[in-house]
Amino acid sequence: MKEILSLLISPLIFLLLFLYLKYRYPQGHFKLFFKAFGLGLMMAIPVIIADQVAHYLNLDGAISIRRMFMYSFVFVGFIFELSKFIPLATKIIKHHSFNGVPDGIIYTLAISTGITTLYAIYYQYFGLKVPGDEIYMLVIGPMNTLLAVILGFFAGMGKIRNNRFIDSMTGLGAASFLHGLFRFTLLSNDPMFFYLVAGGILFIAMILLRKSLTTPPESY
Repeated sequence: MKEILSLLISPLIFLLLFLYLKYRYPQGHFKLFFKAFGLGLMMAIPVIIADQVAHYLNLDGAISIRRMFMYSFVFVGFIFELSKFIPLATKIIKHHSFNGVPDGIIYTLAISTGITTLYAIYYQYFGLKVPGDEIYMLVIGPMNTLLAVILGFFAGMGKIRNNRFIDSMTGLGAASFLHGLFRFTLLSNDPMFFYLVAGGILFIAMILLRKSLTTPPESY
């Protein structure tokens, strides 16, 4: 049952987000939203390849602290967030309907759920099982949702302020580091460490989400 549940979490997050947007904007057009999800499915491929490379290099798993750092922060954190950022920066932000910070968060969420939907299937059936994987499979969807809020906030803010490079790199760097830290906590098999990191990421995401909803675009 847990195996099936872990595979349904990301699609469910996407569906709930779509239903909310449909309710909020009944006359809205959602072609770009579904395109973002499709791009996310495609960008799961480099994430899967990176995981295979890490396995080939014997970097995955809790073998040593140095290998755990390399795997967590480079092969998981950076590659995962870069795979969200590339379609966002090259296909989504440039679209005429992209209007700022809330859009940055929404479309990054769509991309993120696309990636984690396919990646969860891969990891469940083909990934090498390491310490903390049972928890990892259950939280990969929600945690990537929170990280998408962070990345999307800064990407959207960059377009509003016409300072896209610096703000985007800030978001990419922050999301990559936090993603890597999140993966490292699970590999270290330290529940208290995991709860502290997860709580910190939730706190940051909630602050940025609130700011995106309450600050007028022109104030950026």
